Amino acid sequence: MTLFTVHIPVEARDPQEIADKIMVIPEKASLPAFLLGPIWLVAQGAYLAVGVWVVAMTVLVGAVLVLGLAPPGLAAVVLLIQIFIGVEGHQIVRGAASRGRFKCVDVVNARDAEEAESLALRRLLAAQQPARPAAPIYRPANDLPGIGLFPGAGG
Repeated sequence: MTLFTVHIPVEARDPQEIADKIMVIPEKASLPAFLLGPIWLVAQGAYLAVGVWVVAMTVLVGAVLVLGLAPPGLAAVVLLIQIFIGVEGHQIVRGAASRGRFKCVDVVNARDAEEAESLALRRLLAAQQPARPAAPIYRPANDLPGIGLFPGAGG
């Protein structure tokens, strides 16, 4: 079982629109994020993180050319960056989604993303249903609340 955070568009009001655009993000590491790094981030819509990655790689290549950093050192730093993207990739995507486009509405424990999405949709739709009005409570005239051992008017 995996924890998933459930995100819906900020402007979504219609249940059909919510169902079409719902986003569930797992709370776990990602092997494709580790292997493909910036390509995976672009596919997930984390463009700011890709920009940071490009700047970091430019600085590292500049360090190799200008400072004479050894290529094994460069490879170690790139490997550490890729490990970071693999471990924190979903958190990066969660941050990118919450920057004005989506809001986190639920946390779901499920086997896979489809189960998490269906569970979250059921919860969201149940929360949007109007509550039934409470039935009126009948109290006889002599059963008024009171203090101590004599709650009624007749004592």
